[in-house]
Amino acid sequence: MNTPQSSSSRAKPTFLKVRPATARVMSALALVALHAWFLLKFFLVEPRPELQVAVGLCGLVGMLSAVFVFVTRYTFQAHASQGDIDERELLQRNAAYFRTHQYMIVMVLVGLLVMEFWERATGLTISVGQLGNFLSVLFFSGLIMPATILAWQDRSEEAPEED
Repeated sequence: MNTPQSSSSRAKPTFLKVRPATARVMSALALVALHAWFLLKFFLVEPRPELQVAVGLCGLVGMLSAVFVFVTRYTFQAHASQGDIDERELLQRNAAYFRTHQYMIVMVLVGLLVMEFWERATGLTISVGQLGNFLSVLFFSGLIMPATILAWQDRSEEAPEED
């Protein structure tokens, strides 16, 4: 029979304690770099070294920034059990997941519409590799989006000082 652990015997969560501004910058960098990586890959129809380097850097920066955001305290709040966060944080987390759900649905819808119109306008179909790239962007974006939203809503360091 499993007995509930007391709060003192629980393992302490391990995450990066970063300022909200740092988390905001890194999350914006991750999202912009991931989307730029996806879009720039469409221009790689012929070997151009400068474009290949730009695409590679965008992918690397996007993935590393996403991993950084994923190990911040905002991700802990996004994935914490209800007993580990207070009621205010729970409401913020639920709102962040709702916004993430909206973002993911819009991204899928836009992706499907672009693929449909692209095929009708050019007669070319989107390849399986391009679809895989789109799904990779969706995966990493969806992974960090709750933490991103929580970081952008956190105004703790901008609060005015009381004398």
